[in-house]
Amino acid sequence: MRKLSFWILIALTLPLTACLSTIMGTKDSRSESYKIPEPGAGWEPIDPGEADRAYRHKLDQSILNVSSVCGEARYKTLEELSTDILKQLPEHEVLEPPKSAVIGGHPALITEARGQVDGKPLNVRIGVVRTEACLYDFILAGPRLDAKSRVTFDRSLQGFQERAAR
Repeated sequence: MRKLSFWILIALTLPLTACLSTIMGTKDSRSESYKIPEPGAGWEPIDPGEADRAYRHKLDQSILNVSSVCGEARYKTLEELSTDILKQLPEHEVLEPPKSAVIGGHPALITEARGQVDGKPLNVRIGVVRTEACLYDFILAGPRLDAKSRVTFDRSLQGFQERAAR
């Protein structure tokens, strides 16, 4: 049953894993010049699909993924970019006003929403970061997001660093 639940969660979150890399560009234009802290105990790497990296939490089965897209100038606001990601979550509601932040010296927006996919609940936290050359999105998604998963999302987002291109 646990394995079946995992595959159901994967099916629910697949529309979100493409993220901005699908909406704004291709996987070929992703950044290779950033780092984030590893999620730590309880998280295991999984196939990232169109994302750069993806991890699954062993307890609450949530998925954390990070995507990037670089290249041509991006003219959409962080709010529009977050909305574009959330359009992939049918019947969603934003749980509280999005929060502006500065992540690694760059503007960011953090949004939390709840929706349903195939009649199953899905909670998401999205962090969108804009640097001079790239856009990055961090997504935590699962039927239920426990406190440890939320802390890992926050730590990953706050630990984001874009290295200078060499």
